[in-house]
Amino acid sequence: MTDVSSLVILSIINWMHLFATVTWIGGMTTNTLILLPSMREALEPAIAGRFLGAVMKRFRLLVYGSIILLFFSGAVVTGIHGNYLELLRTGDSWAEVILIKHVLVATLVVLAVYAFKVLAPKVAKVAARGPSPELVGLQKLQLRLATSGLVIGLIILLLAAIATTIQA
Repeated sequence: MTDVSSLVILSIINWMHLFATVTWIGGMTTNTLILLPSMREALEPAIAGRFLGAVMKRFRLLVYGSIILLFFSGAVVTGIHGNYLELLRTGDSWAEVILIKHVLVATLVVLAVYAFKVLAPKVAKVAARGPSPELVGLQKLQLRLATSGLVIGLIILLLAAIATTIQA
């Protein structure tokens, strides 16, 4: 793949992959380090729960869009660079790093789906009843989940940097 049109196409696909990564992990960074602490500091628990529910409805679209874009762009890039089974090779540092990265991405997808489909509706339902120890506990769980997701996302970025360095 050396002609100009192929390089342009591959560059666009790589850009889409990077854009989806930055959107998702950047959103997690903003939510975890800015939005959630500010919300807890400035809003009553019931209002914070409703506010977070409204924010997460919108953020969910970005996350799901990013997941879809990452899946398709990653599949294309992996297919261009070689066989998908190469990711299972042992003794190849790049393949091992990419495999670990993909396992962490899958973990992050599961956490995102749980946060949006299970935890967020439960928090909204409990928040509608007003302040309670259950609501405080669920909001703490949300913060732990968000922090865990951010840490996993940062590790994924580190692994991507390592894989890029190995491949260079």
